Amino acid sequence: MFWKRPYPALIGAAMLLFLQACMLASGERASTDIRPDAGNVTRTFLGAEGAEVYAVSIGDGEALLQVIAILELQQGEMRLELLNAGGSVAFAVQSRPGDQVSRSGMVRLDENGVLRYRVVARGARDGGYQILYQRVQKNQ
Repeated sequence: MFWKRPYPALIGAAMLLFLQACMLASGERASTDIRPDAGNVTRTFLGAEGAEVYAVSIGDGEALLQVIAILELQQGEMRLELLNAGGSVAFAVQSRPGDQVSRSGMVRLDENGVLRYRVVARGARDGGYQILYQRVQKNQ
């Protein structure tokens, strides 16, 4: 008879996964300058909580990009992960409250020319990030 009752632990785990895959941000502003050879993405916020994967369509197929990621917030925690075409983390930037942190590395676009990145925030306040990219190589 136990199969007829809902499993509270299973439902709770599913809700936790759902909440972890969702970013709640207040006072968010975004600006982009997207071009096939170079561009940038900038987001600022008053508050942020959760996790989200973002996709930026750069176009022009598979390519290798040189990327600089800059992260800054006043309190809380934030991690910005740049993802390769297959979903693996190319490199990540971890916040330090009150400081601007940056890192650069190479990131591979997928076959549709899409750059993906993940943002994970916990109690983040008064912050933002910028992603600057330049195409290094186009795959044939």
